[in-house]
Amino acid sequence: MKQGIIPTLFRSDFDPISLIAVYSEILNKLYLLGFAYTLAYAQSVYLEWGNLDQTNFYLSFLQLCISLFLVGISFFYQNVNPTILKLVRFSFFLLVLVEIETGFHDPNISYFDPRNWLTIIALIGTSLFFYPGLVWQFILEWTIVFFVYLARVMLKNEGFIPTETWREMSTTVPLFLVSFFLNHWWFQTRYIAAYRGMLLEEKRRTFFQDIHDSLGSKLTDLFLLCQSMEQNPNEINATQIQKSKELASDALQSLRHQVKEEDQREILQESLIDGIHLFVKKRYKSLGREFSIVFDSREEDKLIQIKEPEHAHHLLQILKEITTNDLRHGIGKTTCQVSVGIESLTIQFYPESQSESESESESLVPQTIGSNPEVLSTDLGLGVKGIEQRIQFLQGEVKFLESPYQILITLPKSLFII
Repeated sequence: MKQGIIPTLFRSDFDPISLIAVYSEILNKLYLLGFAYTLAYAQSVYLEWGNLDQTNFYLSFLQLCISLFLVGISFFYQNVNPTILKLVRFSFFLLVLVEIETGFHDPNISYFDPRNWLTIIALIGTSLFFYPGLVWQFILEWTIVFFVYLARVMLKNEGFIPTETWREMSTTVPLFLVSFFLNHWWFQTRYIAAYRGMLLEEKRRTFFQDIHDSLGSKLTDLFLLCQSMEQNPNEINATQIQKSKELASDALQSLRHQVKEEDQREILQESLIDGIHLFVKKRYKSLGREFSIVFDSREEDKLIQIKEPEHAHHLLQILKEITTNDLRHGIGKTTCQVSVGIESLTIQFYPESQSESESESESLVPQTIGSNPEVLSTDLGLGVKGIEQRIQFLQGEVKFLESPYQILITLPKSLFII
């Protein structure tokens, strides 16, 4: 039971790169909160100076040191790491514990007075915007603070909690819950913003890298040819001019293909079924082959989205390779069946005459990474290896049959939004 509860409370379902971006933003602005705390506790130190009971003076001085420590972290940390994050959390935690203790040494305000708890809630309410952690972790740690207060009250009253304490707690508990909600809302908002920013940056980088890879060699050849023609203008002939036209045409065609593929990837990511309809079916139709799509789901209009752009790119390349092999080796009408299971999603290509049950029980032979290459012909070898590598990246399974060409792909349901 312990092994199941603890991971649930402390596990991270977030992307580590995006978390670092959020943590970095938090730490960069921590000095604002640190300065506010410093001014407040410097005033407390001044007011407590000279009192007969010096306990709160020392406690306020300790809080002042913690506030200066928070300012120092914001200014002097070099990079985001687990140690820095734990120091920040521990500092906030200690700050509130000391604040609780000051309430038991104030001669003017009773420890159960709501004004004491309002100060503590204010500390928690401001720290939640700078608290780099999961919502369950936030709730757990600050609930510990709540019970520490109850334990301190019992110690003050010889194991008894006065009625006044219970009465005032009825107003402070809702404020705790508001802080929990704000932490969850703010942290999720900042994380989603950072995550989308990282995805956009990665998408842009990949797109330009692909353009560079596809156009670089062609434009370099064109530049060198033009440079040669410029150096020897009297030797320019029709062959060189035709060659330059071909290079320019190839570069332009490559650019158009790259932009078109990016559009295809986006459509496939937004809707798997619509993407198959638009690209795969269109390709079969252009070559005079019949093609149909069967969506095995209780809801016929159910939308299947792919979570990550990279996964959509791999699936698009898989579908293109399957289509190429089927158009080359398949015969008759081809059916693509998409089925949604409890833990997986399957995509199966098979001839119209081949039923799904027959293809699974009699025809389809499992092919995993490193399986016997003699099962498939050498003509399909490179395409099969490419599909297998991409399926392995997606943590799925694939089964092939050479004649008639059939394929069954099983992918984890976690890759999709269904």
